[in-house]
Amino acid sequence: MNPAELRLIEAVRGRLRLALDQDWRDATYARGAAGQLLALGALDELAVARGAAPSFDAGWLVERLMRLLSQLPRYPHGLFQGMQGLLLAALELDRVHQLDVVEEMARDADEHLLHSLHSGDGLPEHFDLIGGLSGLLVYAAYREGQGCELPLAESCLQRLAGMARADGAGGLSWFTPAGWIRGFPMGDVHPTGCTDLGVAHGQAGVLAALAYARASGASGAAQGRELLLGCLQAFRRYEQQGGAAHFGVAAEEPGGSRCAWCYGDLGTAAALQLSAQALADPGLEAWAERLLASLSHRPVPNLGFSDAWLCHGSIGSAWLTRQLAPQRVAMVARFQRQHALDGEDGLLASLETEADPDLSLLEGHAGLALVLAELGQGQSPALHWSLPFLAGRRALQTVTPLPA
Repeated sequence: MNPAELRLIEAVRGRLRLALDQDWRDATYARGAAGQLLALGALDELAVARGAAPSFDAGWLVERLMRLLSQLPRYPHGLFQGMQGLLLAALELDRVHQLDVVEEMARDADEHLLHSLHSGDGLPEHFDLIGGLSGLLVYAAYREGQGCELPLAESCLQRLAGMARADGAGGLSWFTPAGWIRGFPMGDVHPTGCTDLGVAHGQAGVLAALAYARASGASGAAQGRELLLGCLQAFRRYEQQGGAAHFGVAAEEPGGSRCAWCYGDLGTAAALQLSAQALADPGLEAWAERLLASLSHRPVPNLGFSDAWLCHGSIGSAWLTRQLAPQRVAMVARFQRQHALDGEDGLLASLETEADPDLSLLEGHAGLALVLAELGQGQSPALHWSLPFLAGRRALQTVTPLPA
């Protein structure tokens, strides 16, 4: 780890501690306190491993967890932008720090989620990973892995099955209606709706969530396998041949996409690698590797890096590549070099001079500091901060392997 990286990481640690001591404008995993608490916990774990002092003690953490849980009624169901993201953050911090202060409230929230899944009351209308049913499936499988006896995953799968479209040839897809994307660039291109292919809001996110649930041994295994195989069958037809990119933004839109977690071949490779683990299918692993090999040859201007963040940035993509293919050292380094840390226009100067820098996990400095710390130290914390990203095999970090 070079001095600029360490300086940025330590600056973010300090700013996160200050931010979490103040009023919270947002408590979500993606943009608010849940993600910031997870980030600070993981950064502290890595800091202690390199000999630094922690930035908080157990008493401080318990107070922040109680404050986080008190925010649950403000948020709808959802992983990145809803109450399940708050719960996941609290449960992970509670697990790693052995506090035993979260489970009772989590059980109550899980019963509320199950009621919503059965009745439809308060349930998100979207199928996606960010705020919809796929994200709820990830949370459900995580909770069942912790010992929750409610059939949360099975109920999520039933809802997803009800939203699926069969193509008559064994493939399944989930359609994005026009109303969900009206006013956004995708809505301008597809005014009647589309088959979104991204991880964040489309088919690749459904695929990754289904794979995680199956690999975790979650409830509804038979239906989950059927949905997973159907989604993979459709993906085979979505792949474009002969171009630089394998997958675009939408099935109805020719052409490729950026290199990112949220859209394009990199995030899709993560979903395929996780599917390979879930189905014990080396052919899917080879498919994921084929996408990564193509990305390694794409010119930098064609990668579409507009920032450094986790969602769709250069350093975030370097981290995701490391999770999927640690042997691709040159590719990781090439991505990481695209946004400088030091210098007048570097990320460190931006952090130090901005009065109110973005400290979010998904698209801000918290996520950036985390991936820099992991890349620089070559290790991952016990705190599973990255689970919602479903980063290939890394998503199974806390999953007990199923019997052969």
